[in-house]
Amino acid sequence: MKFSLFIVTLLLLSACDIDGSMRANSKDGSAVDARVIAAKSGCMGCHAVSNSVYGPAWKLVSQRYLDVPDAKEQLIYHIRTGSAGRWDHVTGGRRMPPQKGAISDVELAIVVDYIMALAAPKPAQAAATVESEPPVETH
Repeated sequence: MKFSLFIVTLLLLSACDIDGSMRANSKDGSAVDARVIAAKSGCMGCHAVSNSVYGPAWKLVSQRYLDVPDAKEQLIYHIRTGSAGRWDHVTGGRRMPPQKGAISDVELAIVVDYIMALAAPKPAQAAATVESEPPVETH
């Protein structure tokens, strides 16, 4: 039954419009779909990309950690050890249970990279921001 559910999940995700922002490169250079990893690891039972389900939407997580220097390490830590209180305004006080055996270290890093990329400015956005800023005056 679990295998059938996994196959159905893979088929549904493969039907989605998956672009480069939804992929992360594994160490061997092959593209790995972070959402497939997240689905098979159970992450999507509580989280979604744009909507808060049981836990916070990944776009909210990405925005919160956008300017945090060690964001990736912090997210990995909170996923592995669980978290409470950090998202009460979104979750109504629900806790994230520790995810020690649900996902490997390599796969977790791929999923966290994907989450962090959700709030990163796209090249066109970054260029538009630079062009719209007033020139710096030098004296």
